[in-house]
Amino acid sequence: MTAPRDALLDALRGVAVLGMVLSGSIAFGDALPGWMFHAQVPPPLHKFVPTQPGITWVDLVFPFFLFAMGAALPLALASLKSDLVALTLIVRRFALLLFFALFTQHMKAEQLSALPGWMAQSLALSAFVLLGLLLAPAARWLKGAAWALSLGLLATLPFHGGAGFQWGKSDIILLVLADMALFGGLLWWFTRRRPVLRLALLPLLAALLLGRALSGSWNAAVATFTPAPWAYQFYYLKYLFILVPGMFAGEWLKQGQGAAAPRWWGAVALLLIVANVSLLYAREPLANLLLSAGLLALMAWRLPCDAIFNRRCLLAGGYLLMLGLALEALEGGIRKDSSTFSYYAVGSGLAFFALLALRSAPARLSNGLAVQGRNPLLAYVAGSLVILPLLHLTGLHAAWSSLNANWWQGLAKGVLFTGAVAALTWVCTRKAWIWKS
Repeated sequence: MTAPRDALLDALRGVAVLGMVLSGSIAFGDALPGWMFHAQVPPPLHKFVPTQPGITWVDLVFPFFLFAMGAALPLALASLKSDLVALTLIVRRFALLLFFALFTQHMKAEQLSALPGWMAQSLALSAFVLLGLLLAPAARWLKGAAWALSLGLLATLPFHGGAGFQWGKSDIILLVLADMALFGGLLWWFTRRRPVLRLALLPLLAALLLGRALSGSWNAAVATFTPAPWAYQFYYLKYLFILVPGMFAGEWLKQGQGAAAPRWWGAVALLLIVANVSLLYAREPLANLLLSAGLLALMAWRLPCDAIFNRRCLLAGGYLLMLGLALEALEGGIRKDSSTFSYYAVGSGLAFFALLALRSAPARLSNGLAVQGRNPLLAYVAGSLVILPLLHLTGLHAAWSSLNANWWQGLAKGVLFTGAVAALTWVCTRKAWIWKS
């Protein structure tokens, strides 16, 4: 059975995946300002500074994607009739995403440096086609052949350094998504009739995460145990603090969105996101708190009375945002890495306001983003497995890489690359070549 789609959720997912592509393709170094990168990896050296507080727009794309993933769980699982069917689907998605994480990372051209350049790039392109056959609708015999070829490649290719296949070599974002598909799916299924139990789990999870560093405690024993480190780490469960609010959003979407808000109301929601990113990055927490409270009050005062979904998003998003801003002072400032509780609360709170902003966006914009969001797995790997190999094979990679001289070239580099990914995703989605786990 095909799960129902929600265009608003697809649009949010489209924003997140295109943001991921853009943030990874702009010019690194000193061409662009610090707010164009992760706050803890500032230019020009982009070395990790774990004590650097603040967030940028780049730090929001992953929580937005996780939030959308949590919201999709009710839409995907609610129609299932039995525990066995649900558990089978949840485990299947986990296994496919886990394989996706391993295969994608091993098949990137830079991981195949022991091979001639043209062969490495061609194999990366071949990996994209194989993944499409595995994840998109295809005849059973084609899927069988794709599995055989994919597993054969992993078993026989001389990878970088001659080490061959390595269980610990995987795409970290896809690995986290695999674990969230498993644990988030199980959590939603077994609390679908008692959602308050989801909320009761979060303080317990927080206690375990806080006690993880206490050597000799049972908290540390639970939080550090893993039977397969390459597939599961306890600290990945921290992202349930973003996934769980998304689950509630998904359940509300199932009940209907109601009347759309006025265009200006959505613009205020967008302004709230921009204000928090700007002022938290600039380390103006008091100004951000006051401005956020004022914008929330304005939205509550002018809330359309016939839009239950808007009201729920405003209350949930406003509460989480205020909670995150209160926690921020206790943790030395909000940070994505190593992530803080304020980051989870602020990220999921702003995701609610991103939904509200997209609800009132022009139809052409939201529909275009929704096309990207219907095919996020394809969009995520299109850059590394298609666009970059083609740039190398056509001899254009040197020209593209040279766009580092100034800010506008550095930005154009990312925009052109993201546009190419978006165009490829649009064509594949329109042709119904949609990858699903």
